[in-house]
Amino acid sequence: MLAYTIRKFIFSVVVLFLASVVIFTLVNLGYDPLTSLRTNPRLTPEQINEIASIYGLDRPLYERYFIWIGGFFQGDLGFSVNNQSPVSNVLAPRVWPTILLMGSSLVFTVIIAIPFGIYSAIRKYSAADNVGTFFSFVGYSMPSFWLGLILQLVLGVYLTAWAGTRVFYTSGMSTQGGGIVDMLQHLTLPVITLSVIGIASYSRFQRSAMLDVLSSDYLRTARAKGLSQTRVYLKHALRNALIPVVTLIALEMGVLLGGAIITETVFAWPGLGFTLADALYKGDYDVAQTLLMITAVLVVFFNYVADIAYSLIDPRITYA
Repeated sequence: MLAYTIRKFIFSVVVLFLASVVIFTLVNLGYDPLTSLRTNPRLTPEQINEIASIYGLDRPLYERYFIWIGGFFQGDLGFSVNNQSPVSNVLAPRVWPTILLMGSSLVFTVIIAIPFGIYSAIRKYSAADNVGTFFSFVGYSMPSFWLGLILQLVLGVYLTAWAGTRVFYTSGMSTQGGGIVDMLQHLTLPVITLSVIGIASYSRFQRSAMLDVLSSDYLRTARAKGLSQTRVYLKHALRNALIPVVTLIALEMGVLLGGAIITETVFAWPGLGFTLADALYKGDYDVAQTLLMITAVLVVFFNYVADIAYSLIDPRITYA
C-alpha cells in the first residue's frame, strides 16, 4: 500500500507538471496582454516596453513559465491587470461563494441520487425504475445553461408574478442586509441547475453498480445464512456498489470550478467560475491561468484520494 501511494504521488506530480506547461503555453500564446496597451494612443513604445519589463513580459516564454510556476507554489499568483491588484486578492472573496454553491449541489445530488439508484436496482423494471430511467436520460442530456434560463423564467419570473412576492432570485448571491432565508432564495435555482445532471448520472451509475453486486455469489451466500434483506443490501451490497460512485464524487470535487463556470455566469453568482469566464473574456491571463491550474491541482488531488479510498471502502482491494 505504501509503495502504491508513493508511486501514485509521483505520477500525480508528473501529471501536474505537464498540465501546468499546457495551461501556461495555451494561455500565453492565445493572448497578448500588451495588445490593449499598444492600441492606447497615450502610451509611447518606451512606456509599453517599461511596463512589459516590470511584469516580465519581455522575457522568453520558458523563463516566464518557471517564474510563474515557482510563484504559484509559493503563494504568489501574479498580478491582475484588469483589477490592478494581486490575483490572490481577486480570488479570495470568490472562494466561499463557489464552495457554498458546489458543496450544496453535491450534498443535494448525493442525498437524492444514491438512495434512488439503490431503490431502482432493488425494484428493477418497476414503474418507479422506468420513470426514473426516463428522467435520468432527460436530465443528463439537458444543457445546464438552458435549464438555468428556464428556471429563471418559470420560478424566478412567472412564480413571482403568480404569488405576488419574490420566491426565488435569479441572480447574485444575496441581497444587502438579507439573512439565511434570502441566501437560500438566491441559492436554490443554481443548485437545482447543477444538481439535475449530477442526479441523473449518479443514480444511473449507482443502479448499475448495485445490479452487478446483487447478482454476485457472496450475496446469495449471505441470504442463505438467514441475514435480513436490509443487512444484505446495506452492509454487503452497498459497500461494494459505492466504488464507482466514489470515483464520480472525486471527479466532481476536482472539477468543481469547471462545472460552475456556466451556472455561475447564467446566475451572475460571484464565484470562481464566473471570475474565470470573465478573465478569459477580458484577457486577464494571470487570473485565468491561475484558476485553470487550481482546477488541475484539484482534479489530480481528488483522483489520488479516490484511489486510496477504494481500499477503505472494499477491504478486498489491495495494492502491491
